Amino acid sequence: MDEAVLAVQLWANAVYGDKSGYKQAPENGKTGWSTVYALTRALQIELGISKPADNFGDGTASAYKNYGELELGKTPTDERGKRIVKIFQGACFCKGYHPGSFDGTFTEYTQQAVIDLQTDAGLPVRDGKVYDYIFKAFLVMDAYTLTANGDPKIRSIQRDLNNRYYTTAGVCPADGHYQRNTNKALVYGIQTEEGIAPELQTGSVGPSTRKLLPTLSVGESGIFVKLFQYALYFNGYDVGQLDGIYGAGVKDTVTKFQEFTALTPDGIAGKQTWLSTLVSTGDPNRKGTACDCITEITPARAQTLKNEGYETVGRYLVNVPGGKNKKIQPGELETIFHAGLTIFPIYQTNGRSASEYNYQSGKSAARAAFDAAREYGFKGGTTIYFAVDFDALGYQINNNIIPYFEGINEVMNSLGRFYKIGVYGARNVGITVSDNGLATTSFVSGMSTGFSGNLGYPLPSNWAFDQISTISIGSGSGFIEIDNNIKSGRDNGSSSVTEENKLNDDFFEQLGKISLLGMQYIGEGDLAYESNELVTQYYRKRAYSSFFWEQISGEIDSKFVEFVESNPSVNNSFINLVDPVTKLTVGIEHLMATMSAGLYNQIPIKEVKVTDFSGWAGDLVTVIKDVYNNNSDYGGDWYECAKDYIGTTTKAGHFSFDDLAGDVDAVNMVQKLKENRNKTIYNEFLEYYQGNEVRNRFTTFYTIRFGADSDLLYDQALDYINGNKPAVLAMRKMLVSEYEVPSWTSEQGKQVAQAFTDVLLDFIEKE
Repeated sequence: MDEAVLAVQLWANAVYGDKSGYKQAPENGKTGWSTVYALTRALQIELGISKPADNFGDGTASAYKNYGELELGKTPTDERGKRIVKIFQGACFCKGYHPGSFDGTFTEYTQQAVIDLQTDAGLPVRDGKVYDYIFKAFLVMDAYTLTANGDPKIRSIQRDLNNRYYTTAGVCPADGHYQRNTNKALVYGIQTEEGIAPELQTGSVGPSTRKLLPTLSVGESGIFVKLFQYALYFNGYDVGQLDGIYGAGVKDTVTKFQEFTALTPDGIAGKQTWLSTLVSTGDPNRKGTACDCITEITPARAQTLKNEGYETVGRYLVNVPGGKNKKIQPGELETIFHAGLTIFPIYQTNGRSASEYNYQSGKSAARAAFDAAREYGFKGGTTIYFAVDFDALGYQINNNIIPYFEGINEVMNSLGRFYKIGVYGARNVGITVSDNGLATTSFVSGMSTGFSGNLGYPLPSNWAFDQISTISIGSGSGFIEIDNNIKSGRDNGSSSVTEENKLNDDFFEQLGKISLLGMQYIGEGDLAYESNELVTQYYRKRAYSSFFWEQISGEIDSKFVEFVESNPSVNNSFINLVDPVTKLTVGIEHLMATMSAGLYNQIPIKEVKVTDFSGWAGDLVTVIKDVYNNNSDYGGDWYECAKDYIGTTTKAGHFSFDDLAGDVDAVNMVQKLKENRNKTIYNEFLEYYQGNEVRNRFTTFYTIRFGADSDLLYDQALDYINGNKPAVLAMRKMLVSEYEVPSWTSEQGKQVAQAFTDVLLDFIEKE
């Protein structure tokens, strides 16, 4: 806390707290925008401005000049004058410039504070007079000395821009960081050199500025070359000496910049190259090869896009609740592909305020986007762009957007990174999210030129699409409004999809035929249920027919196996089942063996029963072998090692994700088959794997098996590992012998049981 700043805050609140339009400064001794705004409003009140505002604009500047600019020996000493001086001295303290005192007297120390700022900022006038632009410079949070991680070369540019163009641009920061005010100062400089009248200069690139930009090439020299060198440097392209000479080195640098921004790499600084350095749209009239839209791509519209040279179109996976129907429509993907176009998917609901972004909403977004993309059949490796469609400020990116993308990554990681994660938003959003390792490519909302996240930031190094303009093309039924995008080639979109319901067609065909043969084999009685048992026996016959499995699941009916294998209509080759959630292979033999035990016995509900050894309990015991062999890689920590080997998609072991998923799915499906003994296993598989049940598999299992009680989950896991109930002990010994599981201590068993509990709860949370 700074005592001088605190004194300023207390004084301003005491003097102006009851005045109309004043907003209290925080009384914390810390300089910030709230304090600066309070002082600005205090000045406006003294100057007679009827509606004080946070901004030191043209009205404030005019009123201040009419009052009389403060300077040594010429400052009014009446009470009003002293208060205005005191406001200025307070601003000095807040900026870190010592005015000598805080008493309303303009002294040589106060004058020196002004000279120090004028010098730091690089201004040519260093006389200690508080011109309107000087007062304004003290009433903003900009810094005029090199700050943490600042670039001395950028600071040198900032000071040069201040020196040359302060009369129109005002005093821009001189802290070594390229930012929006630095960008505006550069544009003011260009407008000045173009001969645009001061009163017409805006600091923004408009039609006149674009029209007057000169073409630069090797051999040119002068101020325009220097300003262009500045612009290149701000975009991360260093030409070396900022000397205003367009030499061969500058040409090489320009060529690299043009290649990066997908411009013609000729090394000449024409209008498009200039504009790509100055504004997030670049040349807004530039025609891209990609686009995005909220309108269905019909055959006529697809032909329009093709005729206009577009290759890739971005379309939405879902609708905004209560909003327009902008998502991909039935048959639209086929239309896009038939026209020879590709597509990239975008996920957005509302997303127009920071409050909508957090870790939990990120997890929800990932799940919704994954499900929607899978439903449309987007293949693995497709990038889904998650939208940040508002002007996120730096603190909002750190506090909201980063946690949001951490949530997205958490869920996508749990799903085997099937889809890649992209980010849509302003340049700073793309840069920050990607630099944190949370997105592979960026879709830049470049046409939002007023976004603070675009002004003062270069294109993200991983940009895939740059949205630069909204245009209308085509006519009649082929008319369509699109956002015109430049494409870098980092993401060329998807040229085909997989129909989800055909994912396991071969497996389901085989299962259906075997199920029918089971009922034919039984002939009468409890056809469906008994047939279901036979089907599970058939699938487990190769790997799960030992004495242990006969004890827990019953003997395999070899005659039924022969009956199936002799039937020419059945494909007897082993066909994998692919998990529709993760696209990983499900251990079908293991799953069927677990189901076989469940149908042969009673499903163990909320109590320890040996049937569990056919599934999760058996895998839990055998994973001890993996932990025993690998715990040294974890510093001997059995808990951390077990957590990595239970439900793993990256390590070979006895309890991988496909084993865990199979165990869970078996319990869930057997429960349904027990509840409806007339239901065939074929129909249950279809409903489970083609519906939504599989997407909540862990939650369902946790509820069925443990009543959603985490204590019961841990206790029973521990019972199976360390318990001494006769039946459990016998089955465990049999399992340990068959799979050659090394011995473990009671404490080590507790760590494995806790690891299983935590892994399962993690999977549940991710659903």
